[in-house]
Amino acid sequence: MLEPWFPIRRFVFKKLVGQACYVIVTLERGEYMSGIKFYSAYDIACGEELEKIVEKIRNEDIDSEWSVNDLLDFHNVIKYMRVERFCDIIVQQTNTDLTTYKKNIKQKIGKFLGSHKDDFINQYDEIDLEFADDFLEIIEIYNLYQKIEGKNFKQLLEKENVHILEVLKFKRLTEYFDETVKDLLLSDSMNAETILSKYLNEDELFLPPSLTAADKLSLIDRYIDSPLVNINVLRRIIHFPKNKKLKIPDKIKLHAQRKAKEEEEKIFNDGVGIQSGVKISYPYNQGDAILLSMEGRTADIKVSRDWIEENLDFPTLWNNFIYLFGFVDGTMRLEFDSKKNESSTLESVLRPQAEHLYYQSTSFNYKEMLSDAEINSYVNVLNVLDIRLEDMIEWFFGVYLNDEFQISDFIVKMPSSEASFFEKCRTILPEIDRILKQYDALIEDGTIDQELIQMSSSSLRFKDVKSFNKMKYVYSSSDWYKTASYLLFSDQSSIFYLPTKQVQYKNFFNLMVSEELTSGDFREHQLRRMQWLFDKNLIWENNRGYFEFVDHGVIYVLKELYYKEVMSFWHYPDEIKGLIEGLSVQNLVSFDRSLFSRNEQDYIDYYLNKSKFTNGHDIRNKYLHGTNTNDEEQYIRDYYSILKLFVVIVIKINDDLCIKSMDDNK
Repeated sequence: MLEPWFPIRRFVFKKLVGQACYVIVTLERGEYMSGIKFYSAYDIACGEELEKIVEKIRNEDIDSEWSVNDLLDFHNVIKYMRVERFCDIIVQQTNTDLTTYKKNIKQKIGKFLGSHKDDFINQYDEIDLEFADDFLEIIEIYNLYQKIEGKNFKQLLEKENVHILEVLKFKRLTEYFDETVKDLLLSDSMNAETILSKYLNEDELFLPPSLTAADKLSLIDRYIDSPLVNINVLRRIIHFPKNKKLKIPDKIKLHAQRKAKEEEEKIFNDGVGIQSGVKISYPYNQGDAILLSMEGRTADIKVSRDWIEENLDFPTLWNNFIYLFGFVDGTMRLEFDSKKNESSTLESVLRPQAEHLYYQSTSFNYKEMLSDAEINSYVNVLNVLDIRLEDMIEWFFGVYLNDEFQISDFIVKMPSSEASFFEKCRTILPEIDRILKQYDALIEDGTIDQELIQMSSSSLRFKDVKSFNKMKYVYSSSDWYKTASYLLFSDQSSIFYLPTKQVQYKNFFNLMVSEELTSGDFREHQLRRMQWLFDKNLIWENNRGYFEFVDHGVIYVLKELYYKEVMSFWHYPDEIKGLIEGLSVQNLVSFDRSLFSRNEQDYIDYYLNKSKFTNGHDIRNKYLHGTNTNDEEQYIRDYYSILKLFVVIVIKINDDLCIKSMDDNK
């Protein structure tokens, strides 16, 4: 009997009809579906389905009298036989000539459809809901729809267990029954979710030709007022990108924004939301410079007021952002940007993701709350001590760069203390462009020619700001990395689940460093998948029979790239740098020469504009084009956010220049 690829249980995520939420269905060992279903070539259910196929072949089920469910089963068997590795397993278990077997299946399918060509649609009531898409697929690929009258197809679509989404997956069906599908689509405002999915490229769907743009927008507008509206879908409408074939006007986006605000208020008024927070204080007589504790889901941060007041020199005040508040880690990578692997698997499924949306996980939102509290409180404490962060910024560019790195002619003008927060926002934003243009000119020409810089009025994209240092950042760039990191660190890899161990680990890496393991600890299917790690010389079996990592340095690099998504090359020991260079020679990792890492570029873009992420704060464009709100509190929040970005820019420039000054990088 074949071992299931995912032992004990598997989790199947299914979208509920008409709603953008999910339910988890758990199947215990032995509770298999009776039919055969092809999900994808890489689905964790494949092991179970292959067992059923082997059983069908052994029992010679192909020669029995077929029902419509047998038809669907063997229709899916053919799909499995199109995957070479599945064919190998089936042949190994059954010793069957699959070419002949596949030919026999097609003959039986033809025979069944021939005897039911006039009443095939009536067979639908006999099938499991799980196979609705297969049923419709058979209607399309065998041209059975040409024998179906429109009224009969309409009756099929009106059944409670048929969802319009399934029909829209089939181009010829949708076009042939154009008016019928269109009428059904427009009859329920919840189908707006399907329209949005189509244009956000989440599903390959086909819409009826007669459905106009006005029809689609009307459906979306009606959806916003629906009692079943989903707040995540409202956010998709609000942040719908402009470069799609469907154009959602600002009126509908505003309608969705107002509705989303109402729904958020309902959630928190009902006490459903999970509250978390940050408390930050600056007490006297505290021995440690900073203390952090958790009170439930609230972080309580205490920063020593004595430390601040006793160290008012600008270098130390700048270092507080690094060593007290942790804006960056030990290799100067930004800490509060969004990282995909900080989300749980469930959160990744439930939370909407798309290229045009900056990914806002629970972890990211918490880090944002933390960094906002730190920048706000620190600036206010410094103001009480008659020190302005704006003065610290001007000192960095005007004094420090000249004293430490002999860089002169850097011009930065910060807003005055007397200006209103609105005026401060409008004054300070252009300085970001000016700083980056000057730094880029310094790298390009070795000097800052202000007249040359003034020749261009265009903004400099953050990804185009160069670094003085070659091989600044290291990124994963290979299938080797993807497979290795998945097997070692993903909580979805099946090789680390060992029912014989009392402690259940979150991934294979944690299992390896915590236990002494032999081949006898694993199931056969786990060893098969693990073989890749042996073949790529990542793990080996020592002379005592225990599994070990071959090179802990390589594992360290993989771990850094998996959890941090980037490495800042010059901050690692020579041994690790040499190892990374070796991986680069093999085209397993790649280098990039820029001031900001890709994640940092995205983070700054998320705040300043909507050129990449439609859910961004768009601070720069709001004040540049006069679309900001008339809200003093919003001006204050925006200004502190801008100051936070200035802190990031200063830290990154200082780091870049410090690396340049190192002897081994001259």
